[in-house]
Amino acid sequence: MGAIIVLVGLIGFAACIIWLIINAVRWDSKAPPIIGIMICFVIVFVGSAIFSRSDYSPNNKDNKQVSQKSNEDTETSDKDESQEPEHYKLDTSSAAPSASSGDLGAYHVEIKNAVLARDYEDHPAIVITYAWTNNSDDTTSAMVAVAEKAFQDGIQLDSAVIANSDVYDSGANSKNVRPGATIDVQCAYLLTSETSMVEFEIQEFFSFSDEKVTKNFDLSSL
Repeated sequence: MGAIIVLVGLIGFAACIIWLIINAVRWDSKAPPIIGIMICFVIVFVGSAIFSRSDYSPNNKDNKQVSQKSNEDTETSDKDESQEPEHYKLDTSSAAPSASSGDLGAYHVEIKNAVLARDYEDHPAIVITYAWTNNSDDTTSAMVAVAEKAFQDGIQLDSAVIANSDVYDSGANSKNVRPGATIDVQCAYLLTSETSMVEFEIQEFFSFSDEKVTKNFDLSSL
């Protein structure tokens, strides 16, 4: 509608210009064509305003519908994600607890016991002993085969330096072991608490598996 009004105004504007030129040549009154030019200018202005209004644009309604549909799809997607089906949820109620012995790749590990000790600066420490069996085809050591960690209150403990060889054998983990042989290995850690439980775990050193052997030690029973 706005485009038609603009076209009519432009045609009238051109006609009034011609009328004005003719009157000027004939020395007739120039007032009527000037008034016509002004009226045509108003018509063109009004038509342009109508044409430019987005509410009257044919595409605007489609854009609004597309935008509304997009918002509805987004809301539906968010709703679907928040209402995740039950069968996608991980059920940990039947998960088996970690054992204190088991196979880690080509090696077998059994966590045996722990004793309380003091490090070289007389700080409280714990010494944990585990048996490591080399079931691989190569001669190797526990130091390069498995990795040990200990935690208290959810925080990893630092290794302890213990000078008393009667309590701690620091070199057992570096000894080479033939295939099929077993050796007792010891780990020492500085305690951050003399009452909190110590969680000890062993994993295969070079592996992408989450398999581990774990055991908790109650310090009050040591």
